[in-house]
Amino acid sequence: MSRQPPLKGERPAAAVSTAAPEPGFAVRRRTRWFLRRRFLRAFTPVASLALAGFVTLFPANLTLPFEQLVTLNGSMGAQTHFFKDDRVRELLLRHHLRVNVIRQGSIAAVMGNLDSLDFVFASGEPAAEFLLERRRTSGEYFSTYRPFVSPIVLATYRDYAETLHAEGVATPQDTPGFDRPYYYDLDMDKFLGLVNDKKSWNDLDGRAHGVINSNQVLAQTPNVCESNSGSTYVGLVSYTVNGRVPATEEEAVDFATKIKPLIDLQGLPPIEPEIYFLDEGRQRAPIIVLYERQYLAHQLDHREQSGQLDDDRVLLYPDRTSQAQAVFVALNENAARLGNLLDSDPDLRRRALELGQQVLNPAKGTSGEDLSALLAERGVPVPSSSDTGALLPALPPLKKMIEIVGDCPPGFP
Repeated sequence: MSRQPPLKGERPAAAVSTAAPEPGFAVRRRTRWFLRRRFLRAFTPVASLALAGFVTLFPANLTLPFEQLVTLNGSMGAQTHFFKDDRVRELLLRHHLRVNVIRQGSIAAVMGNLDSLDFVFASGEPAAEFLLERRRTSGEYFSTYRPFVSPIVLATYRDYAETLHAEGVATPQDTPGFDRPYYYDLDMDKFLGLVNDKKSWNDLDGRAHGVINSNQVLAQTPNVCESNSGSTYVGLVSYTVNGRVPATEEEAVDFATKIKPLIDLQGLPPIEPEIYFLDEGRQRAPIIVLYERQYLAHQLDHREQSGQLDDDRVLLYPDRTSQAQAVFVALNENAARLGNLLDSDPDLRRRALELGQQVLNPAKGTSGEDLSALLAERGVPVPSSSDTGALLPALPPLKKMIEIVGDCPPGFP
């Protein structure tokens, strides 16, 4: 049939296709692995727990890596061992503190140039007083902390101690659980009598105990003008000889002149305490002034390393005790942070015990019981010391005595 043309103004009709439609394909998008139901069911509880932990821990711990590491420069004498200990350094890093140590005698430390220092750690009150006097006079910042204490002792070797025992000068302490003594009580009057009489070890028939040494009986010290232990021994000897402390500088001159031969009788140069732990110490310095903690730290380490005590080294405890109270003097607020840690951080205080210190509790005083418990736990004999204390002079007389006994250079202190 013929198709009629469209009327004027009418659009032509669209052509109708009779072809079959093309097949269609539905594309299904694959769900990503971290959105799958099985994964979400397992992961969601774990993620929630982790998020809760993050929120809890973030304020206290997760900010620590972003805190600035503070480096402190400190000058000290015998306390150097504490800050050089690997465990102490590790503990301080947890508090974002690092300590650079300048080693010199405690008196030299406190009397030197302080411009580059953040703190001074004096081994005892006499040395600390030199510094505190300076800071009070200048009005500059300082804060003090007294975390540790350790008595002054005379360190020697077993055969020398037995020689003194045979002379009635030293008496072995009882050490329950051990078959021999490691500590002796020393009669200072008798000991200084031997020194004054210029007795040698051979004069005391030391050969009977294995000692062959023609040197005179004498307790050697570090430099009296620079070290706290040396200056404290000056005070101890003076108190023993005179029975009291000098009241004035004029009297201090008389006391010092009297005891000077008992300390530098042989004209020997000052000697560092470390020689005691070396083989050469036996002949060069058979008796040397130490802090008790230096000996105890050695025995604790020796026991840990070998399973046994150092059987050759022993201590002599003077019958007049002189306690050395370490004084940490912070010269700025950053160092004050460290001082507070020494007073309060349980891990640092525990490590101090392991290094032979008696740790002070600001609220309760000394914690000698803690040290005794640790020694017993580690298999090291627990010493006992005299209850009779040797008083030290006030600062002006003590200065004068140190100057005279130590032949200190001009300008001291």
